[in-house]
Amino acid sequence: MMRLHRMTFRPLFAALLIATMAMVAAPVRAAFIDLTPSGGSNSSSSVSLADLISGAVSGITVGDKVFTGFSYSTLSADMPKAVSVSVEGFKDMNGNWGVTFQGAFMDLPGGDPSSDAQIGFDVAVNATGIANGLRISDAHLFLDGANVGGPNSSFIVDESFAQQFPSLPPLVAQVTTFGPGITKLSDSANLNPPVKMLHVFKDINAIAGAGSIAPARGTVISQSFSQTQIVPEPAVAVLSLLGMVGFVCKRNRQRG
Repeated sequence: MMRLHRMTFRPLFAALLIATMAMVAAPVRAAFIDLTPSGGSNSSSSVSLADLISGAVSGITVGDKVFTGFSYSTLSADMPKAVSVSVEGFKDMNGNWGVTFQGAFMDLPGGDPSSDAQIGFDVAVNATGIANGLRISDAHLFLDGANVGGPNSSFIVDESFAQQFPSLPPLVAQVTTFGPGITKLSDSANLNPPVKMLHVFKDINAIAGAGSIAPARGTVISQSFSQTQIVPEPAVAVLSLLGMVGFVCKRNRQRG
């Protein structure tokens, strides 16, 4: 029986050890996570925004919607880190599917003039829905847990779709004490033409004005997406009908 010399065995062992360590150190990419709510408006579980950005989680599914391509940036230390932002599945009162971002988005009194954070993601109809002609036709924005602690303060969420709809005004949900003050906790927009996938960009801005005794903050930002079924173009419908007629005629000839 042939035996390996010690000098031969050592390099083999070292190579095996390096390969094993590389496998252990390699990041594990998780599959999509299903966060479809089973009761109520939000899912019972969540995933951190940091995991979605890093690729530790590939994306999430909520009902017939698929969410991928998450990004996050902050321009102030007052805004939360991505690891402190949780993402949940969401279902609005009309049964439309979406996502909720929960975190301590805020601007503290006496600090920078304002605080800002930006979230981006893609939402798409799942493969079955696309095959059935379903397209995203409307977007809905909701704000909850928002308050400001003094005059000349605000918490505002702008949501835009500029890559695909550059002329569409952004959705806006806000609580402000500028002038007479504004409280608007929801907004929606129609998307024309409806799309298979929509890129969403969300800007979160908070201002705790001079004299504020509490932060300007919001904790729950949700959005949902409704859809419509696209009717095939007349030419496509005619071609499909001709194909069916041809199939039936061929089958009748074979029987005859």
